Amino acid sequence: MKPRVWKLSPATAIATAALFFALGGGAVAASHSYLITSTNQIKPSVIKHLKGARGPRGHQGLQGVKGDTGATGATGATGATGATGAKGLTSVIKRYAVGSPGAGFSSAEATCNPGEVATGGGADYTSVSGAAIPDVRWNAPTPYGESNTPATGWEVVIDNRGPSGTVTALAWVMCAQP
Repeated sequence: MKPRVWKLSPATAIATAALFFALGGGAVAASHSYLITSTNQIKPSVIKHLKGARGPRGHQGLQGVKGDTGATGATGATGATGATGAKGLTSVIKRYAVGSPGAGFSSAEATCNPGEVATGGGADYTSVSGAAIPDVRWNAPTPYGESNTPATGWEVVIDNRGPSGTVTALAWVMCAQP
């Protein structure tokens, strides 16, 4: 028996060549990546095409009251002097309070003196024993939630998230003095 010889038809040869160039062309294109960092790298006719024509101008907004020509009127007479206001604050002082050590939690409330107003505050802990892990549960001005009452103190609750030991809360408040 004679061995079979394969003859390529013109269609098969063209299809094979097309496949070869298609696979190789993508690799060539992928090896050449370009990063445009300036409009100077783009052909001016392309930029003009991307920008497009300017749109119509919008309507002009109102210029004041209907019939107003923009002129300023005469200054009126000076009014009567108002009443003297309340005395302003003279200084701010930081006050502290230390809570009792607790296994589950510790709380403390730092308060301002009578006549003073709390302007801010904060929470901390002063000591930790054993395997205690302190965590701030509550940190807020007192009285809390009363919008018409000025704050007079700061309340803190420190939780113990650890398996054992104690935590001791520390509260501080900034008090404005008249």
